[in-house]
Amino acid sequence: MLLRSTIKLILVFGICTLGGLDCASTRHKVLLVSFDGFRYDYLGKYATPSFDFVARTGVRAQLGVRTAFVTKTFPDHYTIATGLYEESHGIVSNSMYDPLFNETFNIRNTESKWWDDGEPIWTTAKLQGVKVGTYFWPGSDVQLKSILPDFSLVYNKSISFKTRVDTAIDWLSKENAELVLLYFQEPDSAGHKYGAFSSGVEKAVRVVDDTLGYILEKLNKTNLLEKVNLILVSDHGMTNITLDPSHIIVLNEYINLEADVQIIPDFGAVAAIMPIKGREASVYDSLKNAHPNMTVYRKQDIPDRFHYKNHRRIMPIIAIADEGYFIVTRTPTPDDFAKSAIGQHGYDNRLRSMRPLFLARGPSFKKNFTITSIFETVNIYPMICHLLDIRPAPNNGSLENVQNAFYNSAPASLSTLSFTIVLCYVVFCF
Repeated sequence: MLLRSTIKLILVFGICTLGGLDCASTRHKVLLVSFDGFRYDYLGKYATPSFDFVARTGVRAQLGVRTAFVTKTFPDHYTIATGLYEESHGIVSNSMYDPLFNETFNIRNTESKWWDDGEPIWTTAKLQGVKVGTYFWPGSDVQLKSILPDFSLVYNKSISFKTRVDTAIDWLSKENAELVLLYFQEPDSAGHKYGAFSSGVEKAVRVVDDTLGYILEKLNKTNLLEKVNLILVSDHGMTNITLDPSHIIVLNEYINLEADVQIIPDFGAVAAIMPIKGREASVYDSLKNAHPNMTVYRKQDIPDRFHYKNHRRIMPIIAIADEGYFIVTRTPTPDDFAKSAIGQHGYDNRLRSMRPLFLARGPSFKKNFTITSIFETVNIYPMICHLLDIRPAPNNGSLENVQNAFYNSAPASLSTLSFTIVLCYVVFCF
C-alpha cells in the first residue's frame, strides 16, 4: 500500500513536470487599471518613469492595441470587460437608440436591459466565488444576473485619484478582493480640452504617471507588488480636429432632418442615422457621395473588420468621418465652435491615433518583454480569466493569441498532453 502511494506521488510529480503544468493553484490577484484616452505613443513622448518601471519589469505593447469600433469610452470599456465586440455586447456607443425599447441610452443609464447582452469579468468572477471590487469602471454599477461586485462605487469625478487608489488597494490588502478594476478619466479630459500632444495633455500624463507611482508604492507597502498581476489599459486614443467649416460635415446640408430622419442618436466621428421608414434609400443616396471626407454605409454593408453591424442598436445608416473631420447635424454657430473640443476620438480603429496603451507586470508576466505585434482588446477578458483560474463566458477573444507573449509558462504541446493523459490514467487506475 505504501509502495503504491509512493509511486502515485512520483507519477503526479511527473505529470506536473513533463506536462509543463502547475499543480498548485494558478490564481493570482488582478488589478486592472484604465487611464481613459491614453494613446499608446504618449509613452516615449513624455516623461513617464512609473510606466517605464512597469515596462522594464513586465510587458509592454510597443505599438499599442487595437480597440473595438466605435472608439468611445463606454463601448470600449465594456469590450475590455466582456471580451466581446460592440455588436455582441450591445453597448454600441456612448449614446444610442434601441428600436425594440423605443428608448435612447446615455452613459448614466444603469438599467440592466441595456447591458445584459454581455457578461463582464466582474460578473464572471463573482459567479465563480471570486471577491471583486470595481471603482468607477463603466458598467460595473449595473446589476447583472441579480448580482453586483462585492465593492462598487458610482462615478464621481470629484473623488481624488489618491483616494481611489487608497480604497482599491485596501480592497486587495484588507478585504482580500482577488479582482479590482480602477478607472481614471485622464488624460482623456485634457485631450478633449487641449488636444492630443498638447501642453495640457503633457501635464495630465504627468499626473497619471504620479498616480501609477502611488499605486506601485501602495502595492509595495502592502507586500502585494510581486503578488498582484497589474494590468494597465486604456479605451481609445485621441486625435485633433480642425475647428473650421471646411472640416465640419453638416448633415442638414444634404438631407432634410425633419422629413427624412426619425432619430440621430449619435454623431461626431461617427453618425448613426435612422431614417423614417420608407426613406432609407433616399437618405443613403443623398449622403453616400455628399462629402469627400465622409464614408457612408448601409448597415448590411459595414465592413466585417469593424464587427459592427449585427445588433439592432446599430442604425440603418452609419457615416464615418475621416480623421480630423467631425460630423454634426446642423450648421454650428460661432459659439458652438468656441465650445467645441479640440481633441476627439471615435474614428476608425485601424488608425494609430486611436490605439490605446497596454502594459502589465506581476507573477504571471514576463519581465522586460516587448510585444511587437498588434492584438485586440477582446483578448484581455480571457487573459484575466486565465490569471484568476476561472471559466470565461462566451467571448470574441482568444487566450491563444496572447498566451505565449504574456505568460512565463508556454502551453503544453500536443505530444506532452498526450503523455500526460496516459500518466493520469496510470495514476488513477493503478
